[in-house]
Amino acid sequence: MGLSAAAADAHIARWTEALRQPIYAHRVHWPSLLFHHAPVQNAVGIIQSGAIRSRRQTEGQRPLDVAGAGVIDHRQRAHDFSRLYFRPRTPTQYHIEGIRRPVECQYGAAAHAPVLVMFALDARSILTIPTTRFSDINMQRDEARDGDTDDFFATIDFTRVYHEGSFGGDATIANHRAAEVLCSSPVLLADHLKWIVCRSEAERETLIHMAGQAGRALRPKIVTSDDGKVFEKRFAFVEKVYASPEGVSFNLSPRHDGAPLKVRVQIHDNQARLVFDQTYGQLRARSENGGGWISRVTLADGLHEVQIHIDDHLAYQNLLFVGEALF
Repeated sequence: MGLSAAAADAHIARWTEALRQPIYAHRVHWPSLLFHHAPVQNAVGIIQSGAIRSRRQTEGQRPLDVAGAGVIDHRQRAHDFSRLYFRPRTPTQYHIEGIRRPVECQYGAAAHAPVLVMFALDARSILTIPTTRFSDINMQRDEARDGDTDDFFATIDFTRVYHEGSFGGDATIANHRAAEVLCSSPVLLADHLKWIVCRSEAERETLIHMAGQAGRALRPKIVTSDDGKVFEKRFAFVEKVYASPEGVSFNLSPRHDGAPLKVRVQIHDNQARLVFDQTYGQLRARSENGGGWISRVTLADGLHEVQIHIDDHLAYQNLLFVGEALF
């Protein structure tokens, strides 16, 4: 049946107004959107195929499977749907986002997205599709309920779904934050995409580069923005990268605990020859003056492919031009 247009409009209007508060003001952007997070490698596939597909349809095709094995296999009710969330920064995202050491991966090293990308889609157009269903809590929970009517939608506790801050002893909030929208697979980006959000300009460049022509076509919709605070940003990532005749400069966002990082910088010239390869074993995210770092090497004019790994995970990849642009 799907949500009626009247119910969808009422929901968006009610919660946009309710969340228009000085505290956690970023939530005002959430009610009109639905969210899907993906590791950058999987996000490339979504962009190139133009669709978000169900777990069942992408079996054996996902470059990374970041679902916790014990969690995702527990209940398969939602595996035939393209799964979206009413909000970003769900408990799942909290446990997988960012470059982590093995001991920091709660569900195993594979359940880990070093570079995470967020798809933000139009809520009204998806909620009102006749085949769309919605759940009151995380669908991997045995007690999760799902339905497709206005009456069922009215039972979802959006005070808990959109909750921010401490749980205050209410452990059910975590499950409500993961309430889902279950869509017939595939969900076409051409029909519903609003934005593809990246944590930094460097990660935006990486996504566009890796997605090729499809990424370049979507460049206006691939953005960096903190307006909706869709990322945790607790672990290190690359913020900015520049190339010049003197080398490659880069800025890093630090881990939440300030721990030093293993950073490897590789540069290939336009003939695919390796011209620089250095690993910094104990690098602080910020230099002594609080800024970035430079890998010094003389670079000839032309395109250079730059890769940066943090703690052995790919964190940046792009082609950078050195020299004077013609236009």
